[in-house]
Amino acid sequence: MEHNAFQAITLALVIGIFSSVLSRRLKIPGVLLYIGGGFLAGPIGLGLIDSSSLGTGLMTLVEIGVAIILFEGGLSLSTHSFKTESSAIRRILSLTVPLTGLGATLLAHYILGVSWQFAVFFGAVIVVTGPTVVGSLLRSVNLTRRLEILLNWESIWGDVIGVLLSALALKVITLDLTGASSLQLALTFGLRILAGGAIGALSGHAMARFILPAVVRLRDPGLPGIVAVAMALATFFLANKLLESSGPLAAAVAGFFLSHLQVETLHEIRHFKEQLAAIFISTLFVLLSAYINPIPLVHLWPKMLLVAFILGAVVRPLAVLAALARTTVPWPERLYIGLIGPRGIIAVATMAYATFTVSGNQDQMNLLLNLTFAIIFFSGATATLLCKPLARLLKVLVPVSGSGLLLVGANPLSAAIARFASAFVPVAVLDRSTSGCSLEDVLGAETVCADLLDSDIYEDAAGEGFGRVVAFTASHSMNEIIIQRAAMYLGPQYIFQVLAGHGDKSIVNVGPDQNIAFSLDFFLTDALARLERKEAEIEVLSAAAIERNPAIVPMLQIVDNGKGVRIVRPGQKVENETLCFVPRVATGV
Repeated sequence: MEHNAFQAITLALVIGIFSSVLSRRLKIPGVLLYIGGGFLAGPIGLGLIDSSSLGTGLMTLVEIGVAIILFEGGLSLSTHSFKTESSAIRRILSLTVPLTGLGATLLAHYILGVSWQFAVFFGAVIVVTGPTVVGSLLRSVNLTRRLEILLNWESIWGDVIGVLLSALALKVITLDLTGASSLQLALTFGLRILAGGAIGALSGHAMARFILPAVVRLRDPGLPGIVAVAMALATFFLANKLLESSGPLAAAVAGFFLSHLQVETLHEIRHFKEQLAAIFISTLFVLLSAYINPIPLVHLWPKMLLVAFILGAVVRPLAVLAALARTTVPWPERLYIGLIGPRGIIAVATMAYATFTVSGNQDQMNLLLNLTFAIIFFSGATATLLCKPLARLLKVLVPVSGSGLLLVGANPLSAAIARFASAFVPVAVLDRSTSGCSLEDVLGAETVCADLLDSDIYEDAAGEGFGRVVAFTASHSMNEIIIQRAAMYLGPQYIFQVLAGHGDKSIVNVGPDQNIAFSLDFFLTDALARLERKEAEIEVLSAAAIERNPAIVPMLQIVDNGKGVRIVRPGQKVENETLCFVPRVATGV
């Protein structure tokens, strides 16, 4: 059968996208289906895809994919989450990564007989987890906020560190640094970090302060995402041109700076980048899976599976436990992080890139490429099967009352609720106005500026652990549309609205009294007016005080021994301390 590059890319894209849709439906990491689809369509299967027909184009696609994936990963990180778990994040990145790499190096050398040079390279590559695989797992299980933060930060910055380390190790393999002293190697690594960090920071700052604001003035909502992609690739290319292999860090830092500076179109850029990253990840995985041929190495597969098992079941857990020793992270969460460490596209892309570029020693490179695929499949399958049962066994599943709270609409009432709830659960405030998007210091909660009717933002919220949404806008019709959009991703039982005003009529069918928060006699516009005139206050009261005065409106009840809050529904009684709307006539009860 005649093959060409267009056929390979087209079939890989179709198989990859279909696998991505199916993985969403089955709620499993897409990487398992990508690998299976690539094997089935490749030379050892139906022979429909010949990745070698792309020639050097496959390496180019790998580089573009790495740049987009790391930039999109940087966009998803926030300084707010880093501040809450900075010590644990630093220890995971500084200790877990090198310890895992050391263990992988020893396993490759002593079990598979790989030479030390190539074993070190394998150890540098395989330290990375994978933001795409970890992200899909986090969407399928509701973990504690600390676990979500640690797994997410490790998956993104671990990728960056792994790419930098593997680039240095690749230099050793290609003899560019043979005979170099430890000081020279450290200097090379340090220069790449400085160059990548500086170029990424400058690029992110330029995008946030000058380029994107100018693009926004053109009033074309599709342009910011396109411009951000072009800038990400330019940043990656420029950094690599100035100092080889510093591009991955530059791309991730640029995305992180863009996220930190909170540009107006940040959500639209994130969503566009996620879609583009999904296309590249799925297509690349299928192409790379179709590239390898495990049949000549079938006699080594028992040893490869043994390496994959020891790495996932022994080396990584011990590395995580050592890194998080003497931290405030409870041991069940440490164990969960240690046992759930799926690898992703960056590991296989880096290994494939090395396989294409290293001349000679193809036997060892093909062995390591096959071993990398085995570890990715093994770790992904294990994480998929274990994520929920293990979370339940270790008691790190978060009940509904402990899930994150997304408050849609910034006003004095939602601000008071955010300040109160942020002591117990993750809280974010969503608003479309510039003034409403600058309240983080006041609220103590993350603030997001975006289109309230954009369904994608509620999908993002669900993926980041915000399991409940309360619509706080002064428009009844707006609130009803919001709860409809959010319910598609979080479930209708977790979506609430505060009645906006007297006499508002429904424009959508949400059912009688469905999704109403607080009380059927509580109206946002009236409450805000009374708060402004100082005719009411927001107070925390005991259940007995609330019961004595029917004018008080209970809003959020502290539950689970202070580990969560419950949104009070109309007619529900409270048993613990509760945040209440208290008319002035009711004060002093």
